[in-house]
Amino acid sequence: MKFDAIVQTFGNKPWFDFEMVHLISGEAAPCVHTELYRWRESGKLTELRRGMFTLAEPWRRRVVEGEALAAALAGPIYPPSYLSGLWVLARNGMAPACDEFTSVTARPARVFENAFGRFSYQNLPRDLLFGSKTELIGGCPVRMAEPEKALLDYWFIEGGKLDEERFEAVGLDPRPLDLERLGELATRTSRPRLTRAAKAFMRYAERKKAAL
Repeated sequence: MKFDAIVQTFGNKPWFDFEMVHLISGEAAPCVHTELYRWRESGKLTELRRGMFTLAEPWRRRVVEGEALAAALAGPIYPPSYLSGLWVLARNGMAPACDEFTSVTARPARVFENAFGRFSYQNLPRDLLFGSKTELIGGCPVRMAEPEKALLDYWFIEGGKLDEERFEAVGLDPRPLDLERLGELATRTSRPRLTRAAKAFMRYAERKKAAL
């Protein structure tokens, strides 16, 4: 298979994998593997995880760069999953900048590192995998938690005591949050610990508001 065919087929896509190339190439699997890794070694492809790639510049026709591209890759790198936790909180102005793309999944926890950053995936019980939505970032669809659900996911994963002192230490800013929505989602989790944490966070929010 010629590299020009890869550019023509996947130039407008944020990613592709071995199976996609094998399907359109009509070549034997070992030949496809050899070509893909030869193109990777020559700098034409960037490997996201084993067998998953994106075209390197200047062959990528759809110019999506930086955080927008990385966010669009988070779900496909380890599906099914959605961005949540500190990355979503930081993006919504609720927490300090996060140096990795944090996601949740029903699958075992994993971490992947590539040219676009560090992608971490934490396990959540299946009954807690709700409260996500799809947003467009740089024109790419990205699945992520609502801010309020991202906070609940973060609390569930981190564990430990969840009180006002802890919220302050983490640097959580309650102002962008919909506290009523937080309460609704906490109740839906059916986890008493998260419900108590949500109530404590509401008290924390009121204290912070009164201090302004």
